[in-house]
Amino acid sequence: MRFTIILIMLVLLPILVAVHLWDYAENRQLRLIDQATGILKKHGVRGGTVDVRFLDLSITGDAQDEPSLKEASRELAELGPLRLVSNRLSILARVRARLAEETLTIDGWMADQDTADSLRGLLTKLRPDLKLVMDDLKISSYVRWPEGEKLPLEESSPMLKPIISALRVPAALDIKRQEGRLIVTGMIPSQDLKEAIKSALDQPAHGLAVDVSKLRVSSHVLPAAFTDQNAILPFLRSFYDTPSPGEFSILPDQSPQLKADTTRSLESAWLSALRPVTGGMRVDMQLIPQPSIFHFPGRRIQTALPEEVLQNVRNLISHHLIVFAPGSSTLAAEQRTQLTLLVPALLGAGPALRLVVGGHPEPGGEAKLEASLAMSRAEEVASFLIEQGAPCMEIRTMAFDPVPAGDAHAPEQPRSVEILIQ
Repeated sequence: MRFTIILIMLVLLPILVAVHLWDYAENRQLRLIDQATGILKKHGVRGGTVDVRFLDLSITGDAQDEPSLKEASRELAELGPLRLVSNRLSILARVRARLAEETLTIDGWMADQDTADSLRGLLTKLRPDLKLVMDDLKISSYVRWPEGEKLPLEESSPMLKPIISALRVPAALDIKRQEGRLIVTGMIPSQDLKEAIKSALDQPAHGLAVDVSKLRVSSHVLPAAFTDQNAILPFLRSFYDTPSPGEFSILPDQSPQLKADTTRSLESAWLSALRPVTGGMRVDMQLIPQPSIFHFPGRRIQTALPEEVLQNVRNLISHHLIVFAPGSSTLAAEQRTQLTLLVPALLGAGPALRLVVGGHPEPGGEAKLEASLAMSRAEEVASFLIEQGAPCMEIRTMAFDPVPAGDAHAPEQPRSVEILIQ
């Protein structure tokens, strides 16, 4: 009888084991998998997978942060009767950026501090004009890199593409005259262009210091017509080769602006050089016409004489306009007497005095004829002064540009000759 019972049990044991395994696989195991999956979902784990083999539990997935990862791992480890033999929960490396005015705020997760520092260096290089805040960028050993991402991080890194694209900045250039200096600000694409701009502005005609410390360089600047050296440099050399340079700016979403004292010939040269710079945009010009560069306000006197002597000569000649009859370049007796009165002051100044003798043309007359008459009148006055013994080291004669009557800088009398100190 015992033998029969033992035999029956031996026959039934495999069946009972099979039934038990079937019940575990069809019911209990599925419930355990559902429980484990629910734990992953509760803690926001993305792409989670649960693998149960007998009583061994293996999990993978990407947690949102370190606390969620640790809490999910703890609950799964306590999920009896399973044993957590393979825990591959991780935090997917990620970077997000918020740009508000002049501040770029970075948050996300990185695997190590060296990579975070590398990211800081890259973003600072791309946008040196921005204040970079990375307090919310966290470091964790649980972080893993996405498939296809390679270190070190570069502009072309897939993870950074959305940020890099949003950081592209328009080119800008702004040149102002402040406190005896030319202050240059803006954003340009290369260090070579920055150095070339400084060189173009540094002209002996004005002698002003050029400050480009606030002119930023970034490889992330959008292309613009004026960032071509062949376009911008000829214009800057022309525009700033004057004794009293003006201001120029070409900024995003604004018309280029030009503000300066000018002469008719300078204006023509500037506008010709400006066309390749503006890319066809309308230019907001605030140009003040002057008869010559020697009339520019703030011009440095080149004559090397004591200030008191210069001031005495300046005061004397500033009240003398030699007026000629229409169509004539001959000095009348009255004008000769007027010029003779100037000679003692010129003699007192000595041979270091340098003068400009220029003729003002009739603004409404025929341009070439009036220019010729103005030059002849200037030469007539200069010759008379030399005949009277004026000891000037240099007397330069020229025809001034016409300035419309009624303009603030028009001569008091047309058809006149004016004497200035170089």
